[in-house]
Amino acid sequence: DAISSQSNREQSFHGYGSDFIKKAGHSPDAFVQVAMQLATYRLFREQVGTYEATQVRPFLHGRTETTRAVSVESEAFVKSMGLRPKKDHGDPVQRKHKLDLLRKATTAHAEYTSMAAQALGVDRHFFGLSLLVQDGEPKPALFSDPVFVRSKTWRTSTSHLTHPNFVNWGFGQVVEDGVGIAYSIHPRSCVFNITALAKTQWTMQLSDLLEEALLEMQDLITHDLVDSTTCPQ
Repeated sequence: DAISSQSNREQSFHGYGSDFIKKAGHSPDAFVQVAMQLATYRLFREQVGTYEATQVRPFLHGRTETTRAVSVESEAFVKSMGLRPKKDHGDPVQRKHKLDLLRKATTAHAEYTSMAAQALGVDRHFFGLSLLVQDGEPKPALFSDPVFVRSKTWRTSTSHLTHPNFVNWGFGQVVEDGVGIAYSIHPRSCVFNITALAKTQWTMQLSDLLEEALLEMQDLITHDLVDSTTCPQ
């Protein structure tokens, strides 16, 4: 039945939270989204369409716009990290390169989120255009283009809600071959609720990959901090 077909896994990550991320100079939400890109890249062995719900509250009856987490910048970062940890953060050249890509990826994500919040995203615009097609009219070729269709197939659907009265929350995956990730970012922890169809056996694996990604990204930053404080002036 519907319940037994689902799998759910919570990842309560206590390695760090928004305090550490802010101190490192990143947007907490963007940083965690990039970590999710790395984790799902390793799960699916490629980047897949990733949806983040972004509120558009300034507008009357405004609800959400899509922030697309896959970007040229996030692709460069996850590929530099690899499908498995490379354990090369002790190499200052490699570390600087990865930190630079991480910075570009989180900056690009934060900028997209800001645009989406101002109703400057693309998905609601395309949705509105699709509604203008009358019954019996052919839809523009764009809407059946394979790349366009794939870009709107949200194999990773995410949503962020951090509130002191919420310990955990969640929702189901939106496509059969996908995952749902609800998450909260607290000062010293990050909590994820991961869902997928039980037959995929993805929830436990993704939980482990999220922890791995967050620890790797922390290791990049802390290695750099140690080197910067121990190098002779």
